[in-house]
Amino acid sequence: MKVAEFIAAFRADLRDGVEGELWSDADIVRYLNDAVQEACERSKLIEDRLTPAVCTVTLVPDVSTYQLHPSVFEIKRATLRGRPLDETSVEEMDDECPGWESWKGSSRLFIFEQASGVRPASIRLVRIPTQADTLALTVYRGALKPLSADMDQGRPEIPERFHERLKDWVYRCAYLKQDADGFDKSKAIEFEASFERSFGARPDANVQRKQRDRRPPIVTVNW
Repeated sequence: MKVAEFIAAFRADLRDGVEGELWSDADIVRYLNDAVQEACERSKLIEDRLTPAVCTVTLVPDVSTYQLHPSVFEIKRATLRGRPLDETSVEEMDDECPGWESWKGSSRLFIFEQASGVRPASIRLVRIPTQADTLALTVYRGALKPLSADMDQGRPEIPERFHERLKDWVYRCAYLKQDADGFDKSKAIEFEASFERSFGARPDANVQRKQRDRRPPIVTVNW
């Protein structure tokens, strides 16, 4: 579906415009962008290993941590010169390998550091690189560019078969608008439940972190 089609469907389904518009085109498209991001994070709809700006990290000597593209919310795979790196965590390394933060050499492990505040997610290598190199990533991400109300022909950056289901989140957001005529919490809850049936529950960041921390310990450290 195109942006113009989403807007038209919104106004028809919610009968918006019959007695004046409660939601602007910009409101609707903002809800649509939010729906795309929600769907991507819940169902991992966009797996990317080809976009250079997202999937290629240029390594610099003596630098261990690199910011990821803002669209990235999970790393599926990381390879260095074709060799896969294993994911670990700060907690795991502290338990198993005291002093690991000062190690230098060819990296065999990585730590995914979640976004915090305005800081995007990052990848931290173990060991610290001593030479320039290139890290290749396969990631799960959201859309690279948000849609806007003036992009009539624009389409959400997820498979077409999921577009219709995005409307549930759009309508959920619309009914949560703090407006005397538009606000309807019960309808918002109904549409959110329908969206969850299509794309699953929203992942809990703390649960994900704890799951990574419970991975089997890395015991081979004498590289």
